[in-house]
Amino acid sequence: MTEFLRSMPAAYAREFGPNEVAEHERVVARRGERLVHAEICATSFGELVCVVAEDRPGLLVLVTDALLVHGLSIRSAKVFCRRRGNGQYEAVDFFQLRHALGDPSIAVGATELGAFLQTLSELVAEDLIAASRQSTPPPSNSPTLRVYFDFEARRRDEAVLRVEAPDREGLLNAITNALAVQEAHIRASEIRTEGGIAHDRFDLSSKDGQAFSAVQLCDIQQAVYGAVQKLVRGRA
Repeated sequence: MTEFLRSMPAAYAREFGPNEVAEHERVVARRGERLVHAEICATSFGELVCVVAEDRPGLLVLVTDALLVHGLSIRSAKVFCRRRGNGQYEAVDFFQLRHALGDPSIAVGATELGAFLQTLSELVAEDLIAASRQSTPPPSNSPTLRVYFDFEARRRDEAVLRVEAPDREGLLNAITNALAVQEAHIRASEIRTEGGIAHDRFDLSSKDGQAFSAVQLCDIQQAVYGAVQKLVRGRA
């Protein structure tokens, strides 16, 4: 068993065979110190785009944003997180893509993949710069707004959504309505407000009790963010 396979969650080994694992290990190694790396991999599921990057809140949203820029969308996804030898966590995600417009059966080519990778790298770089500025109090016209899934819970295959936003009348209603539209059931929640900022936590489960797919997590995150952003902007 390779060191790479030992670093991956058990669910990964159940999805891929030895030859595929060996190829993925090479793809991950070729990332090096780059922010993001992506390659097309042949698997028993068909061609998948393997995206390798430092695991961070909102990464899936950045991936979907970059895909939309190039007219691509996700047909299916398999998302994994591993701990590297240096202690950092790394996302190793696999996406079956399709063209949002035109013939969805046409495969994604190397040129399209390169353009997507360039856009994603730029988005991640911008996100890193924005995160480095979080210690500076935001101006009054830029209220705090974050919607993300808890890292540690995700590694346990649990869906824990965290929302940080200016406390507004109707905030909880906006969040719960967005979750209902996405058919995300609230198993438990914790609501608190400090200094005019709401810090809310929602333990979610799917309608059928199965784990949410990566696509569903993206949809939930974007739906809640959009609903809260609309509320905040409307009352700024």
